[in-house]
Amino acid sequence: MRAARAYPITEHTTDLRVEWIEDPTPGAGEVLVQVTAAGVTRWDHTAATGAGTGPLTLGAEGAGIVVADPGGHWTPGTRVMFFAGPAGTMAELTVVPEQNLAEVPVNVADEVAATVPVAYLTAVLALRLGRFGPGKRVFAPAVGGGVGNATVQLARALGASAVAGGTGSTAKAEAVRAAPWAHGIDVVDLERDRLPDGLGDGFAAGIDVAVDGVGGGVTGQIAAALATGGRIVLVGEAGGAAAHVPVGDVVRRHASLHGFSLPDATAAQSRRAWATITGLLAAGRIHPVIDSIYPVEAAAEALRHLIEDRPIGKVVIIGMSRTR
Repeated sequence: MRAARAYPITEHTTDLRVEWIEDPTPGAGEVLVQVTAAGVTRWDHTAATGAGTGPLTLGAEGAGIVVADPGGHWTPGTRVMFFAGPAGTMAELTVVPEQNLAEVPVNVADEVAATVPVAYLTAVLALRLGRFGPGKRVFAPAVGGGVGNATVQLARALGASAVAGGTGSTAKAEAVRAAPWAHGIDVVDLERDRLPDGLGDGFAAGIDVAVDGVGGGVTGQIAAALATGGRIVLVGEAGGAAAHVPVGDVVRRHASLHGFSLPDATAAQSRRAWATITGLLAAGRIHPVIDSIYPVEAAAEALRHLIEDRPIGKVVIIGMSRTR
């Protein structure tokens, strides 16, 4: 089969090639899937530029068609979206743990479905860890990115009383405010304002739940803007691995910080999260945002675009299947 493979050269550079490799074979608890579209994530950049010797197939999420399920849980021909972890989804075929697949609603295209798994599973499970419920006030930095965008859309759809997202630049803040999917979401320009400045009147009592995939200085600002009993759920460190947190504010407000990583989710947690996501997708209450779609031959440019240009919305890879 064809696959986009990374050959690390140094800690910060890689050689990305599309080449023929052996077809994978599903093991116990795994499903073989033909990939029709793959989402590009920061995990791909981490893997491609890591210290390992490679090569490895890129891609942690995607959409496609079930080819075979030795366990009998999934019928061949079913359209699915999936979180494949290290198996690699920028390939004609991949193997996925049985609990990491969900059927794609009929009203959702494969290219859209491929952008859902990592961002939306992370957002749902992080919101639950943050004790989210209807009436809560929710904030996510990097609202143009996958997890930030998923968080604000999910919070709005699930009954939050106030929802806000941050951007790293004034230009991006203006672009997000003009987007149809951002209706009802406060947009905080973190280039110009520090939190809690820029939050709307709905946040007068502070932030109840923050899903933070940025880290660095933003985490400290969020901590200073928390409500009594507020929670920060840390899911990434795109903006820096170290944060200065106002401990006094956290103590006085009985607030807390929690870490979350999607690969650590249990099968039961994943299935419940998938049920929430697919229901909202089918009802048209969440709208995954796509920035651009690239053929697999341009996977290196797609990855560069995601990391360096920081687009609003997800980047997708298509065209893995070709006749030998």
